[in-house]
Amino acid sequence: MTAPDQDRFFEGLGAPFTGEELFDLVSDTVYFLKDAEGRYVAVNQTLVERCGKREKSELIGRTAEALFPAPLGERISAQDRAVVRDKRSLEAQLELHLYPGGQEDWCLTWKRAIADRDGRIVGLSGISRDLNSPISQQTELSAVSAALDHIAHNLDSPLRVEELAALAGLSAYQLDQRVRALYGLSAGQYIARARIELACHLLKETGRPISQIAQECGYGDQTAFTRQFRRSVGLAPRAYREVTGRT
Repeated sequence: MTAPDQDRFFEGLGAPFTGEELFDLVSDTVYFLKDAEGRYVAVNQTLVERCGKREKSELIGRTAEALFPAPLGERISAQDRAVVRDKRSLEAQLELHLYPGGQEDWCLTWKRAIADRDGRIVGLSGISRDLNSPISQQTELSAVSAALDHIAHNLDSPLRVEELAALAGLSAYQLDQRVRALYGLSAGQYIARARIELACHLLKETGRPISQIAQECGYGDQTAFTRQFRRSVGLAPRAYREVTGRT
């Protein structure tokens, strides 16, 4: 299918395809579209029910802060603003969601910015998938979340699995097993992936020197960064920047 064929297909639809009717069928996944101000534009029925509402119209036009109890509502809105502002996706973020009806669930959340035909960011889309974890695992998931949050905010610093495990109150083996169960990666691989994802974002969205990006992503020298980036992405950082439009 060519790009013109694709355009004709979407132009021929009777209404914009939002995907919400498909996600209405998935009871363990929350789905949403929001505008640049963080207001819901489309939602699935699961989100409606989690918010203690009956109709989708009760959510449309409202923000997370207006629907979710503090501090969850504020945190979700802050995430939304960051995705829109920085054009950086949220990838499988481990979160505890507290819903208005008192329900409490651990989930993995993904969010991506949405651009219009001119490339302007006009909103975001996202899903949150329940982990359906036993009550006995709630404390451990909270500990793992603290370790992952530390990783996300300290990618420019040395990150040792043993120290992260101590932060979480787990052994290195226990932390590694929990991360493997969630992401299919070892804790060390998770850290490496997070650093490469940050590097990709900085190469695409900023004009910073590659040597500076290497430091911001926790690499002691540019050579080590280039070697790991090429191994993970298949391109050297400079070539990746050129391919993605940053020169």
